Amino acid sequence: MQVISFKSTRLFKRGIWLSVAALMAFVAAPSVLDGSLRDNPAPRVFALGILGIFFVYFLRKTQIHRLADEVADHDDHLKVRRGRIDEIIRFSNIVGAEISTGSGLHRITVRLREPTRLGRQIEFLPQASLWTNLPGLKRVASSLTDRAQQAKTQT
Repeated sequence: MQVISFKSTRLFKRGIWLSVAALMAFVAAPSVLDGSLRDNPAPRVFALGILGIFFVYFLRKTQIHRLADEVADHDDHLKVRRGRIDEIIRFSNIVGAEISTGSGLHRITVRLREPTRLGRQIEFLPQASLWTNLPGLKRVASSLTDRAQQAKTQT
């Protein structure tokens, strides 16, 4: 067994959510402390609403919540955990793996033939040592795809 995903993905995702909450509190705190929120709430509520809309857009665009917390390679299957859901994905159920670079962070996306409780695709951050090593990322993705093709021909 080898963990092929970033070991601190869960902490990373929590950090994003906590950063959003902290920034919202940072914007609201001065007006709460000096009492201006009670006297004239419209400007602060408007600013918090704009900031909230920006964060909703950002979080939906990056799809941080869809990242798997851990992906372990067990030679004949992948064991994937996201939140409290653990799923075993046989290589025969994998169509292929590819690298996604659109949201700033490199991700590996594993596309599935049949949907699981985690959906039709599994996205995860690769190990930290591969974040800037694009050839290494390509090797991991192509290895997963090749093993999926071999498993498909064996069944």
